Amino acid sequence: MNIIVVGAGNIGYYLTWSLITSTDHEITVIEKNNSHSIAIADKLDVPIINGDGSNIAILEKANAAHTDILVALTGKDEDNFICCQLAKKHFHIKTTIAKVNNPKNFNIMKSLSSDIVISSANMLAEIIEQEVNAVYFHFATRVKMGDISIVEFIVSEGDPIQNKKIVNIAWPKDTLVIAISRKGKSIVPSGDTILSVGDNVIISTKDHNKKYLRKLFNTNQK
Repeated sequence: MNIIVVGAGNIGYYLTWSLITSTDHEITVIEKNNSHSIAIADKLDVPIINGDGSNIAILEKANAAHTDILVALTGKDEDNFICCQLAKKHFHIKTTIAKVNNPKNFNIMKSLSSDIVISSANMLAEIIEQEVNAVYFHFATRVKMGDISIVEFIVSEGDPIQNKKIVNIAWPKDTLVIAISRKGKSIVPSGDTILSVGDNVIISTKDHNKKYLRKLFNTNQK
């Protein structure tokens, strides 16, 4: 498989190094900065083209017409955007991947130029959100069906749902109580099942319901 990496900063360098050490892909690197190009050429045994990856002539020199994947990792979103657009529309490259430096550009990059968009800010936000979630509940598993997840809560003393029948709880839309584990025994829930302190409650829900579910299972949540 032929791959073009545009941008030989830290991410571009380590991506290229990883690809050439673990795969048999043909890698070509495009780097605008001359000193970076020389440094990469001294360290990695791959073709290095010193030039602007958002320029058609440079992409042609990199054999873009016979490339399967293009990865745009420059520090400028506009360059990554143009590079991916040219890759798609002019050279018909099957897959384009772009780094977005400003999270505000994520959606437009995704809709107009790139098959895959990588945002370090968005990734960091997701990691933080996952850690926050873990304080209140944890994912029993991640269901590969869009934004549906299976989560597990433990009923604590004072929770709003304590000693209530399932049917009488104001569950958010698209939420289903699947199972309950009580004192080592499994319970198939019905509407008349009363939730008690210590119950492990397995729930299928949409991701956007997480905040509301925290309120049901933890009186400290506002």
